[in-house]
Amino acid sequence: MMQTLLSRLIGKRANRLFLAAGILLSCLALYNLLRTAMYVHESVVVTATVTDVRVQPFESTLQALRHGNVAMGDTPSYQPIVRYTVPNGLVISRLMTDSDDTDYTIGEQVQVITPELDPSQAHIYKWKFIWGWECMQLGSGILLLLLGLVLRERKAVQPGAVSRKSGAKKKSSGKAAPRKRSPRKKKQG
Repeated sequence: MMQTLLSRLIGKRANRLFLAAGILLSCLALYNLLRTAMYVHESVVVTATVTDVRVQPFESTLQALRHGNVAMGDTPSYQPIVRYTVPNGLVISRLMTDSDDTDYTIGEQVQVITPELDPSQAHIYKWKFIWGWECMQLGSGILLLLLGLVLRERKAVQPGAVSRKSGAKKKSSGKAAPRKRSPRKKKQG
């Protein structure tokens, strides 16, 4: 079974599949990185105070990976409820949806990045919450792209094949075969 899976992966269309998936994932990641860069540019970083902490397990492995937690299993996630003041003077108290694997204590000061016009889009100011998922997408896209290129090169250089750079194979008989010419058409005039 494993052999058939490998033969399918290394089959004729595998390099195209990996190239297409790599290009698609890389483009999606670049788009998301640009959106995140715009979000960071339009946001302000404020200091927030943790007022309560909600503890629950991660809903899925994908959610754990999205929030930078690589531990698998029943790892608990900690979601702090924070209170902070945005630059226009509005005091906001909200649950931060960024699940983290580190415990927060009540009264702890954390950095929060929030757009001035939409405080509901606030995140805890940690690299893994802001840039982590997009960088992981970009790395996966580049890896798939490179795998597609490697499979393409491997397919192009097959054993026994003659490459253009090395020249044609010479026959061992010593005599060269006569060249065949195509018949020429006579001009009618």
